[in-house]
Amino acid sequence: MLWKTQHGCTSRASSLQAAQNLRWSAKGEGIFDNPNPDGWTYRANAYVYCPDGSCKKFSGPLISQSGTVTLDLYHYFDQSGSYSFEIELLTNDSSVRSECSETFEYQKPDIRLPKPMVSVNEAGIVSCTLAEGGEGYVLGTDYGFNYELWAGGKRVFQQGLNESSINFSGSMSLDYVVYVRVCTITRDVTKYADSEWSDMIPLNPGAASQEPAKTAWEFNPADWGLAADVLEQYIAYLEKQYAAQSTEVPAFTTDPQNAYDVTVENSEQGYLCYLAFKTVLGDYTIGRTYNICPSGMADSKARITLTIPQELQKAGRTFRMICVNEDGQPIVLADLDSASDTVTFETDAYCAFALVYKDSASAR
Repeated sequence: MLWKTQHGCTSRASSLQAAQNLRWSAKGEGIFDNPNPDGWTYRANAYVYCPDGSCKKFSGPLISQSGTVTLDLYHYFDQSGSYSFEIELLTNDSSVRSECSETFEYQKPDIRLPKPMVSVNEAGIVSCTLAEGGEGYVLGTDYGFNYELWAGGKRVFQQGLNESSINFSGSMSLDYVVYVRVCTITRDVTKYADSEWSDMIPLNPGAASQEPAKTAWEFNPADWGLAADVLEQYIAYLEKQYAAQSTEVPAFTTDPQNAYDVTVENSEQGYLCYLAFKTVLGDYTIGRTYNICPSGMADSKARITLTIPQELQKAGRTFRMICVNEDGQPIVLADLDSASDTVTFETDAYCAFALVYKDSASAR
């Protein structure tokens, strides 16, 4: 594994160190210490062991500094009993799992937070207030809101915030109906339990002449009064989106001469981004989708070498990258190396990326 030195070159470290000093806060937050050096990116996943014997994975954040890290693991407390957790730290080419924490004894509170009242305005702003009985609760101290977007019977976005509103304007122009639902989430697990979910509310009800049934939330094309070509595109998008998903940590290297560092993450890309990919896709197929971001001002091109996931490698297959920049414009990035297991490209544009491939006639 490569670590950056003070002089900008690289040296090989002996091993990635496991998370240390795992402990619980009084409010059920999982806390640990990252003993690894600053300057490189680590993903921190948590595995929460529940009283019924199940294990729930928390896909944690990317961290780039040593020291204390806090995760809101109390959201996995859905029954009274003993909870413990482990931390898995991952980099581009290795991972290590910690020892297990001590237990947290959870007694589920009798008080459940009030269900939110949710409204959506024409600009796509979703706003929440607590229902009757919500007086006296403090936002950010006692509670927050968990926002979800649903489309085609699938949850496509989720975020918990200490904010009473969220801007979903980017989804207002889509050609299919997107729904939002919200629940009130506890910020003090010792006092309050999460509320029930709100009803599903259409974010852009004018996008289709007929809405899908609001009970089962299953994708039934007959219920979507869309033009045939739009419906076909949307179904293809869902298929591509979920086929390109991966939980693996992307393996990549960067040229030491680059003026800045970059991060590479697996990421689901939205419908409009998929349509932008499609305009330059040609006879290529989307294999993976990523978010690639610069660490500073992208005032020059950075050279990046991405390792192609094993399951996509195949004799006679060629690869390249497509970037959709912040203005929504697609840019094709050629593969600059001849290796069969990597794709090397240069870019000074960032946002959403797709790794795409094409098989030669003999490989089909």
